[in-house]
Amino acid sequence: MTMTDEPQTEAPKPAKKRVVKKRKVARAAPAAKAEPKSANPFAGISPSECCDSCNESKCAISGINVCAHPMKGGLQSAQMRDPEALKRFNRAKAALKDQMIDLRGR
Repeated sequence: MTMTDEPQTEAPKPAKKRVVKKRKVARAAPAAKAEPKSANPFAGISPSECCDSCNESKCAISGINVCAHPMKGGLQSAQMRDPEALKRFNRAKAALKDQMIDLRGR
């Protein structure tokens, strides 16, 4: 054996490619029965009670799961920057003001 005659070595086998399985996309649950929209989104609001359309998952005024009733606490600072929430809040205040005027006239 001479220096030029080196033993033949096999080339390393290529690494196996990792197979990535695609994840299934979760589908949304079927929508619950939609409540009919009333002409006034603040129907049923009073100085002590929230709107009929408010529930534990969404407030009709703030649009999120935080109550923004004008007589109970109002908007939080995060909603103060949301122009749509401010419009809903001002309309709710106007609805309460109209109720108070109607009650005084009796």
